[in-house]
Amino acid sequence: RRIGRPTATMSGRKEGKHLIMALVYIVGWGCASSGLIFLNNHLLTEDGFHYPMTLCSMGLAASWTISSVMVNAGYVKLDKSRDISPRWYCTHILPIGAFAAISLALGNYTYLYLSVSFIQMLKAAVPCVTMIVLVATALEKPHRMTVLGVLILTFGTALAAYGEIAFQWIGVIMMFSSEFSEAFRMAVLQYLLGNLRFDLIEGLYVMAPASFAFLVLGIMLFEFQTFQEEDGFAKITGRPHKYLAAAFLGFCVNLLTLAVIKSTSSLTFKVVGQVKNTVVILVSVVVFGSEITFLQVVGYSISMVGFAVYQRGKQVQAKAEEREKEMDGYERVELHEQKGEA
Repeated sequence: RRIGRPTATMSGRKEGKHLIMALVYIVGWGCASSGLIFLNNHLLTEDGFHYPMTLCSMGLAASWTISSVMVNAGYVKLDKSRDISPRWYCTHILPIGAFAAISLALGNYTYLYLSVSFIQMLKAAVPCVTMIVLVATALEKPHRMTVLGVLILTFGTALAAYGEIAFQWIGVIMMFSSEFSEAFRMAVLQYLLGNLRFDLIEGLYVMAPASFAFLVLGIMLFEFQTFQEEDGFAKITGRPHKYLAAAFLGFCVNLLTLAVIKSTSSLTFKVVGQVKNTVVILVSVVVFGSEITFLQVVGYSISMVGFAVYQRGKQVQAKAEEREKEMDGYERVELHEQKGEA
């Protein structure tokens, strides 16, 4: 017993330290993500910097720059990406970067057409979009509880949209297109990389250049001419602290997103994300005077019920899949024993 106590104490300390770090990552991600939402909205709508792709590219540029400095300075070792070939990068990382860039660009464009609070309400439909994409690509089988949750969630989101005062179709279409792009990114990530997971800084070092390259392509096609004509660079140099803050917050969000998922789970990240969206709605209403209707409150509340049902369905589905794997394992062992006896 005396020998076992230090081991148990050390294990308890490690678990406690892991929990504290997870909470730090969650709080840090929530603050950085919320701050970036309000700052981007301010720059795009109030500060006259209506170049959404240029704005979100700053965060990726910062992520790539900071991660490159840390790798080249020897602070971070490339354990899993050391042997990546140019061909493998083009066939595995570039498709993921393309969908990430589309999701970021369209997500930022919505701030030109919709209010911050309404955008957060529309984000409640992410599980619905994700399920549609994963089922369509045969990466997931639908479960009756997740389908029920998605139906409730869809009804709530539709009700919230119906109650929106400043409803604009182009903004809603862009928002759902952004969500579909993010869902396809996750599907492609799951299909191409499988169980390969990079460390935090290494992940940014590998992924950020691909997304940044596609954003630069989009900027050249859709924003560069207007940016030149309106002297957008003067807006950046006139108030550099705002744009440096946007770039740094973009880096923090990218890094802490990976940190939260790695220290907890993708399920926890989704739940925390919905809590953060609710807080952003409350802050935008109470602090910034964003208007929402009673119908939107009811619709969003129904969406949260649907989200809870969906998440519960995912848990049930995961446990059922684990049982199936265990049963398959037992059957293989028995078959092997029977062959041995024969």
